Amino acid sequence: MTPPNMKAYKKHPKTLDIGFNGVSVSTDFRGTILQISAFHLKHGIVLAEPYEQFNGTRFRDTPYVREYRSRMLRSIKNGVPGFGLRFEGEAQDLRIDLDGLGRATVSYRTGDGLAITILLRVSEGGEVIQSAEIRSFAEAASRVSFIMDFGISVNRASYGQLTEGGPIPIPRSENKLDTTKDRRGFLITNTPLGAHLKGYLESDGQFIDIQDALQEETFVDSPVVGRYSGLLEIPPRGARVLTAKFILQPGLVPHAPRDAKVPQRVGLPKLWKTPEDAGRFIVRRNLEYILGNCTIPVPPSKQAVCLLTDHVALPLGWMRDNYWQVRFLIDAYLNLENLTDPSNAREYAQVIKATVKGHLIWVFRYAQRPNKFWHRSYLTTGRPKDGPVFQLDQQCYPLLELCDVCEAFPEERELVEDILRSDTVSQVLDLIETKRDSRTGLFPTDETPGDDAVEYPFHFSSHILLWYSLYRLAKLAAQFKANSALETRLAALAGAVRASTLNHFLCQQPATGKPAFSYLVDGTGQRTFYHDANDLPTLFAPAWGFIKTEAEEQAWHNTMHFAFSRANEGGYYAEGAFEGLGSVHTRNPWTLGYFQQWRYAQLSGDPQAEAIAWNKICGVMLWDGMFSEAVDGHSGEVTSKAWFSWPGSMIGSGLLEAGNRERYLRHA
Repeated sequence: MTPPNMKAYKKHPKTLDIGFNGVSVSTDFRGTILQISAFHLKHGIVLAEPYEQFNGTRFRDTPYVREYRSRMLRSIKNGVPGFGLRFEGEAQDLRIDLDGLGRATVSYRTGDGLAITILLRVSEGGEVIQSAEIRSFAEAASRVSFIMDFGISVNRASYGQLTEGGPIPIPRSENKLDTTKDRRGFLITNTPLGAHLKGYLESDGQFIDIQDALQEETFVDSPVVGRYSGLLEIPPRGARVLTAKFILQPGLVPHAPRDAKVPQRVGLPKLWKTPEDAGRFIVRRNLEYILGNCTIPVPPSKQAVCLLTDHVALPLGWMRDNYWQVRFLIDAYLNLENLTDPSNAREYAQVIKATVKGHLIWVFRYAQRPNKFWHRSYLTTGRPKDGPVFQLDQQCYPLLELCDVCEAFPEERELVEDILRSDTVSQVLDLIETKRDSRTGLFPTDETPGDDAVEYPFHFSSHILLWYSLYRLAKLAAQFKANSALETRLAALAGAVRASTLNHFLCQQPATGKPAFSYLVDGTGQRTFYHDANDLPTLFAPAWGFIKTEAEEQAWHNTMHFAFSRANEGGYYAEGAFEGLGSVHTRNPWTLGYFQQWRYAQLSGDPQAEAIAWNKICGVMLWDGMFSEAVDGHSGEVTSKAWFSWPGSMIGSGLLEAGNRERYLRHA
């Protein structure tokens, strides 16, 4: 794919997002900064942004939560710049190059004929670099005016949810503007939050004195108001460089990164330099997004890694989303030699492996379980975000991840065995068994994978996942001879789960009289028929081995046909060119739904349906290769969460499968 042009940016407006080593930056299309985010030991994620902090009294005000989430998108749409360096006037021939992990370049021409190239970088030590080269092609000297805007608020991430599971109170907002100790830059400190941002401005490598623009002042419940304006002379047919640097840190006292005198690594190079078709672009960009914006190494050791489902709307860890992100990372790792050159493959392999291993450590050793089960979502610190809501599927995904990691990285056998023998695994398994209904043999859940309360306690796709997790865990235990009792226990339980699931969920659909699987049952004959974009285990039931007979396979096909039809009330949205499977959680087609339609068409040998689904995937893809949660069925425009790693992870893994890899990942 050629780099997107302005038309592509306007069709699906979204921030430019890069990150590295736990620090993320989001900008508008001219490179002004709309958000910097970083880890905080108490609050999880803190932000530097040109917006007031989330109103802590309005967590359950859903329209306000939606509106607050979309503030960066509104800034882009309305042309309101962020903080940092900017140049006034029209931008012509705008181009954005996503140069690799933690790297991007914005270039354009001014109305006066100057060429401006802005390099955006994130260093290993957490420094955000915004470096602008201004080049003149005129025979006479030129002048360009610039602004260094420090209208910034240091905030805590809101963690506001559409289905609020338990608000975490936000410290009051007090942004104190001051000069840095060396009097070379500015410092914004939010004392109640315990975090600060410092920034500097350089011209051709020399610090610019901005002290006259700084006046010590504290701004309550609002960003700082301040800017430095300057005029830069460009020599005939020459260039000048302006560089702004920012670092967001926890605590009240700025501190230099370790080994500050050693040059910091700045991101990683592009995975490949060859031209890209849509498939390769999706794989590369979703890999960069997970590693750059969703991967948060947790101090002090930084061996543990929290994975965020996104870095803007909900910078939290979900076991469900995280499993599929890790699965995509593993699939990318296993395919690196076929995707890129040996040098690049080694660098990315190192980062991917550290991330996958680190997340396993975080899940089993950092994620707190005050009620013995994994909670709905987590702060990066391992603190549960939500109250004690029991979601059956989120107890299974970590167990499945343990199996996947052992299979992909056999050299981590010692870590896997240590986790397998840990109290965490035994406590979760014991808890699951205590919830088993003695009459039906089924296992209840409080919520569906869409985070919605259940009408009846037993949920179909969660039982497929439970069976598969127990089945895989039994095979894993068999590799360790001392765990033969655990293997026997798990294998017996897996068999019982499958038998009970088939016994209670397999039935005749009332509307068609055909065999199919119910969505929810109560075990006494009450049931619902529905399928959700979040119910991925149902799609994978045959591939995982849950479906074993022709009769079961036909019932599965009938279930999937129902899923992609108007009969699936609240689940399928049949209006418009982008009709598709969605969710009652957010009532519109979901990109996860397009993925399900695409993969089901492949599994059922329907090339026409596969092409239709793939065209929808490409049609709703954002300009940077990412995908939103939900879209408008008529226009394909984003209706919910422009930042969402899960669908891109699913599509990326699908593209890396044998057969798809050869067809979809061609060089352009």
